[in-house]
Amino acid sequence: MIEELRDKPAHLIGSCVDYSISDIEWVAGQFQIASPIKVGPFPGRGNINLHTYHVSAGDGEFLLQKVNSDVFKMPYRVMTAMIASIDAQSQAVAKGSDNKDWVPIQLVPTRDEKPFLDLTDEHGWSVWRMMVKIPDSISYKSLGEIEGIDAQLQLAEEVGRGLAIYSDLTSSIEPDAIEGSLPGYRDTALYFSQFHSVMAGNRSLSSATDLLPNDPIVRESTGQHFLVALDPEEYLIRKSDPELIPYIELVRNREPFAMGLWAAIDSGKIRHTLIHGDTKIENFLFCTNSGKVKSLVDLDTIMPFTWLADYGDLQRSMVNVAGEKERDLSKVKVNREVYEAVAKGFLSAAREVTDAEVAMMVSAVQAITLELGLRFLTDYLKGDTYFQLGPDDPADLNKVRAMVQLTLYQRLAKFAQEAEQMMIRYRRA
Repeated sequence: MIEELRDKPAHLIGSCVDYSISDIEWVAGQFQIASPIKVGPFPGRGNINLHTYHVSAGDGEFLLQKVNSDVFKMPYRVMTAMIASIDAQSQAVAKGSDNKDWVPIQLVPTRDEKPFLDLTDEHGWSVWRMMVKIPDSISYKSLGEIEGIDAQLQLAEEVGRGLAIYSDLTSSIEPDAIEGSLPGYRDTALYFSQFHSVMAGNRSLSSATDLLPNDPIVRESTGQHFLVALDPEEYLIRKSDPELIPYIELVRNREPFAMGLWAAIDSGKIRHTLIHGDTKIENFLFCTNSGKVKSLVDLDTIMPFTWLADYGDLQRSMVNVAGEKERDLSKVKVNREVYEAVAKGFLSAAREVTDAEVAMMVSAVQAITLELGLRFLTDYLKGDTYFQLGPDDPADLNKVRAMVQLTLYQRLAKFAQEAEQMMIRYRRA
């Protein structure tokens, strides 16, 4: 059984491997698909699971994907959570859910009836999965791919609706039975501990001991992000940057607010559920004929928390009209129409949400935005060891990202009263 598996040590993982077409055809042939098999690149593979391939076999189309072991060092956790999510969605739809047009991902079993391929070969250890390609569907990287404001707002409403459907269909899963695939991810207290450690100038784990997490897995996975990696002169320059000082103080002052979702879970005010963990628009699929949302894919970052985190991250990513790399902070604004469309779509479809959770929807958007700003800020101050820079990226990219997100947080805070009225209006509709 999957729940009995334990991930193998990192040194056994085959990560940066170049596979030939014959390699991929052989891997595809280990799954229960018909012959002949043809494989090719999949253009919508995204930035994480780079080994993603389109497979044609018989009359069917499939996606073959290797779990990226550079990012997900415990791929069994990824697959356990993914299977739980798929099963919950499929069972809810089969039992007569209102969302009969919803299409959960379908995994293709291996030839020995396993839900994924656990492979050890000359390339090392790897985990592969094959999924049925969802027919008559399309995805978008941004609202800007759609012409016309009315069409964009309709798409935004469908995105909100899709998140509500997914959250409802997976609400039956016991969250404590699922271990997160990225230890420490979405742990707001952990992010603040990293910030405080970096502000203290810690350069060794021994000096940061009081701030490190107790969980040995989380500690091993995140320990380096508590430490300053810059030379002392550059660290001092960044820490005392006049442009950053107001944002450093903002983060310090708003720590209790940022912890609000966790406090609400601990007190029992809101439910402890599973979250998708990466609710950007490109992970939603829409019907090519009707335009209606039909699936939420990329189930790699499932973890216990609250659906409010997914909602907050979705709104954060969709309402920032300037994007995350804008240097002119006067351009960082909240798109009110998009915000309202997402909220309307979500509340029109949500069935399992509680009044206490709805009351926190506006603050959740602010909290998740603040959290991301904190993460960019901390990473810039310690030397860009998490959000690593590409060869063409400017040296201050994470500084810019931090300032954008924290400015967006401030704009969202000013917008809060208007947003609360939206929640009241659509909750009653």
